This record gives sequence, structure tokens and C-alpha cells, in this order.
Amino acid sequence: MYRRNEQHKQQSMFSSIEDLPEKQQKRLKHSWAETFYSEFFCRIDEDIFAVLYSDDAASRPNAPINVLVGLEVLKSGFGWSDEQLEEQLAYNIQVRYALGYRDLSESVPQLRTVYNFRRRVSAYMQEIGINLIECVFEQVTDEQLATLALKSDKLRTDSTLVSSNMREMSRLQLLVEVLQRVWRMLSEVDQARYRADFEGYLKGTSGQYTYRIASGEGNTHLEAMGQLMHRLVDELAIIYEQDEVYGMLVRVLREHFRLEKGQIQLKTGSELSASSLQSPDDADATFRRKRGEGHQGYVTNVTETCHPENEVQLIVKVQTESNTTDDAQLLNDAVPNLVERTDVDEVYTDGGYNSPQVDERFQNEQIEQYQTAIRGNKTADDAIGIADFVFERNENGIPQTVTCPQGQPSQVEATRTKARFRADFDASTCATCPLLNHCPTKALKRRPHTRRLRFDQQHVNVAHRRANRRKLKQQPN
Repeated sequence: MYRRNEQHKQQSMFSSIEDLPEKQQKRLKHSWAETFYSEFFCRIDEDIFAVLYSDDAASRPNAPINVLVGLEVLKSGFGWSDEQLEEQLAYNIQVRYALGYRDLSESVPQLRTVYNFRRRVSAYMQEIGINLIECVFEQVTDEQLATLALKSDKLRTDSTLVSSNMREMSRLQLLVEVLQRVWRMLSEVDQARYRADFEGYLKGTSGQYTYRIASGEGNTHLEAMGQLMHRLVDELAIIYEQDEVYGMLVRVLREHFRLEKGQIQLKTGSELSASSLQSPDDADATFRRKRGEGHQGYVTNVTETCHPENEVQLIVKVQTESNTTDDAQLLNDAVPNLVERTDVDEVYTDGGYNSPQVDERFQNEQIEQYQTAIRGNKTADDAIGIADFVFERNENGIPQTVTCPQGQPSQVEATRTKARFRADFDASTCATCPLLNHCPTKALKRRPHTRRLRFDQQHVNVAHRRANRRKLKQQPN
């Protein structure tokens, strides 16, 4: 049965906190624990999690939701293990104070209760597609924005790669580990049936198996495993098709091997997708190379307020996806939620956040993007690109006029092809231009007095972002 935890609002006149020396009480009430309690813990809307519990009044009441959510936030913020979390809750007065406990004799949730809560939240996310932790984060943040009267029209966003908490495995070890798990999935009858096939892979751990393989023999073992996996996928489907381990077997067979003329062939390392399975313990983690370094895990994108008049800035949006997800895709996905919850009209990003989809989204929402760099091919040092022209656009982002880098204006005309345009410049004026030999305009054979610039909507969008970048550079730090 679901019920709110409001006991912390009705504190006893006599508590363990009151037994502390006055100096320690004062330090406690001016510490992070008081800020966490008043600005986060007290704002948690526990009703968000009511969907996880029974409506039956006769059922056992839930553990305090605000405490469980608070514990997850503290664990993440301080980087504690579950063992450390349990210890801190048991003996750290600041942690207890932050979670609304004022008497050390009060009972607190056990670690198994924390595990059960995580399981419920995870199962709800997988079944319904709603992340309740994200919901409460946004609910608390929106209240803080209003209470602190923070301006949210200017936002900045950036991403970071987050490593998965998993073992790093070689390709050979990964496939051996999968086969060992397939073996454990089998019934006793099927284990007896396949014992000879699996015998070589069950002598020790997957790491010990790879330790015994001589240099240069790895592919031979991989090919043998591919043959076995191919046979197992066919023969086990009827009984084990719904089992998670069987799904993993199908996945690694598809990712590491290909069927050619009825024969299983091992894919080369360069053929493996970045989204291929990295570890049986984390099916969603992917591989990404950034700045010459390989990363296994996820990418987290964070958006925060950045108005210079704000006394403090708040993180308003956090997204975590497989690390093969492009930054621009994360931004594009975040915009509807940010528009709904904030007053955003300016977004500051680095060079990885541009795409035609983002340009269109920002144009529709009337949001200006300011980038510290523009991703894409660079022109030669002495060349003039279309992005160096200045376009005047209407409210829908469609170009109306264009001015060349030397100041000559021209009307823009739409062509018969959708989202493509042209603009004609006076060739006599262009003839004296010092940039003529490096200009993207082209002389027309049938109209020698005209030089024509051809471009599309994406050229206009890039030019607009470059203009915003120039404005950003001109602003004082």
C-alpha cells in the first residue's frame, strides 16, 4: 500500500540532534545536510511513485519514498558503493539529517529495501517507458527554478562519456563468457546432451580459457565457437527463445559472424559495429572512440541554466544513452521538454551539436543556437564559403535577402527544387572585388552581367549559426 512519508515534518521536542553541543548543532544546520533536506528532500513529490504500489489498504505500507530517492541521489553524488551507502546511513549524522531523521533510534531502510525499490523503478521503466527518477528530478528542479527566481531563457549543454561498471573483455573472452552462460541456461537434460560440445569452455573462467590460448590461435577458436553458436541458435530456439541468455547468443552470433554460402565466417575486427555487445553484464553499453581513446559505456548530456544574472545555475536536463548516440540527436530530443519547462530562447553548445534536424527544431521553436565551433568541412584559408554570406530570413527561417562578404546585397529567389535558392549579383561590381577568385558565385554564360550564387536551406542554417558564433566572440567574457 502506498503512503506518503510526512513524519519528518513532525519532529519530536527531544531528539538526538538536540543532545549535540550547541556549536555542533549550529554547524550541522549550516552544512550541506540542511541544504539537501530543505532544497531537495522536502520538495520530492512521492505521489509520482504511487504507481509502483498496490491500492489495497490491507497490504503492507511502502518504505518512505523520499528517503529511498534521497539515498540514490546521495550515493551518486558522493560516489559511494552500496556497502558505503549502508554504512553512511547507519552512522553518519549528516546523512540522517539530510533525509529527515532527527533521532538516531529511528529505524531506517535496509539495503534490501533499496534493492527492491530499484527493481520496481527499473521494471516500470522497461514496461511503461517512463523513468520515475527523471520525473522527480525535473519536478524538484522546476520548483527550485521558481523559488529561486532563476532566469532560464539562456541554457548551455555539453556531454561526457560515462564508463560502464563492467569488466573489459577481449573478443575471445566475451564469446567464451556467453557460451558459459548458455550452458548455465540449459536444463539438466540438455546439459547432458551438449556436454561434449561445451566441455572445453567450462574448465575455469572465461579469462582462464583465454589465458591458455597461444598467440595466433585466437581466430581458430573464434571460428569453432561460431560453428557451435550457429547450431545452438537453431536447436535451442523452440525451448529457450524467450530466455534473455538465448537472446544474447543470437546477438553475438549476428554481430561477430556472417553466413556465406551456408558457411559461418568470422567477421574482421573492422567489421564489428560500435553498438555490438561489450559485456554480458551490460547489454546496452557500446563502444566509442573519442580523441584517440576508446570508451565502453554511455554518453550523458547535461543542460543547465547560464544566464549571467543568476546567482546560481541549475542543471535542468540530464540524458543518458549509449555512447554511439550523436550529441546533436541528444539536443534535438531534449528541446521539446526544455521548451515546456523553461523559457529557453538561446542555447550555447560546442561544435558537435549541429544537424539539419536541430536547425529545423530551433527554427520552429524560435531558439537561437550559439556554438563555440561549427562541425563540418572547412574551406581553404583563402576561400570564401556560402557560410560567409549574411542572410536575412523570415519568421520561418526562409532566406529573403543575402549580402556577400564585401557588402553587395541581392534578393533571394526560390528554385523549382524544394529548399533550394539562388541569388544574382552585379558582375560589374564583382569585377573589382579582391575576393572574386575565391568566391562561390559563378558567372552566367548567357547573362554575362550576372554572377549567381546557388545554395540550399542547410547553407542558410550554417551561415546563421556562424553569424551567431561571430556575435558570441564579440561579447565580453
